[in-house]
Amino acid sequence: FALNALGLPEGATILDVGVGGGWTTLFLAESGYVATGVDIAPALIEIAIDRSRRTGAAAEFVVSDMDTLDLDRRFDAALVFDALHHTTRQATVISRIASHLVPGGWVLFAEPSWLHGISPGARRTTKTLGWVERGVTIRALKRDCTASGLGNFRRFYEGTAPYESPRAFAWQLARLVGARLTCSPQMSVWIAAQLLRSDD
Repeated sequence: FALNALGLPEGATILDVGVGGGWTTLFLAESGYVATGVDIAPALIEIAIDRSRRTGAAAEFVVSDMDTLDLDRRFDAALVFDALHHTTRQATVISRIASHLVPGGWVLFAEPSWLHGISPGARRTTKTLGWVERGVTIRALKRDCTASGLGNFRRFYEGTAPYESPRAFAWQLARLVGARLTCSPQMSVWIAAQLLRSDD
């Protein structure tokens, strides 16, 4: 929905950053976009390539670290889904992504809120696996985007999880309202920013 709302036509080129096993990239390709997925882990890129072959989805996958991203080409848009919070170099990553956008191109971020950084699950993952598990604040995200020439911000919101009882409905409603006012546990921050200027 968000990519459609940003006016990206079928056939637009999209850079998918931090794709893991590549399901988001394949989804983009199946939706009619020309999708390129990047991830730091070669094993995950191999899984993504294998999935692409099995499903017949025409997507490209490249091993690349988002902290030093340099594909020597530009895209109509970029998607950063659940990946930015795994780096301690947020400003650098956003700058690298911005350098891969055409003028007027969009980047869509979907990241866990600042509450993720203090959640027991995230802390347990960091302790057992050594992964960076930060939360992302709207203020810092907008600040780093602005410094990289991105602006014209648009915010999107998630729907609620399925519910069955009136009590569950009340909880989902509270979460949805909370996400619109500040943030809410288990809901992602969705922000799009457009490349207004390029330093290249």
